[in-house]
Amino acid sequence: MSLSNRAWLAIVVICGFSAVTVRLSAQPGSKTAEAPTANPVLAKPGTKFQFDVIEMFDAKYLGDTPGYLGRSGGLADKRPHVALGDPVYRGEEKVGSVTNVTWLRTQDGMTVEFDPNPLTRVTVGDSVWLYLNPPDGPTK
Repeated sequence: MSLSNRAWLAIVVICGFSAVTVRLSAQPGSKTAEAPTANPVLAKPGTKFQFDVIEMFDAKYLGDTPGYLGRSGGLADKRPHVALGDPVYRGEEKVGSVTNVTWLRTQDGMTVEFDPNPLTRVTVGDSVWLYLNPPDGPTK
């Protein structure tokens, strides 16, 4: 059984269209491919990052203390400048210190783990914040 010229042409056109569609959908910036913001700019000194406490735990490791985990987004074009030990606040009260931080570039957010200050009650659902770049931090 032999295929006619029209059938071969149809097969070539369909294969070519499929290849172009697959290549375009895999390009960065397309709606199906997620890419981080190309060049996020360092957050201005004094910029606050507010997040919600979503988890608490009682010592993950031997000798560890209880801690809290929070997460939020909104960093689309901002580069954080956060370090271990940076203070975490609820309102104007310091309630803890950063023990782990993960910048989720592809999701434009951060996950922050922190230990509470002694005798400070922090609950799941609390809204807390830290400086993305401390007031005396770098400008570039």
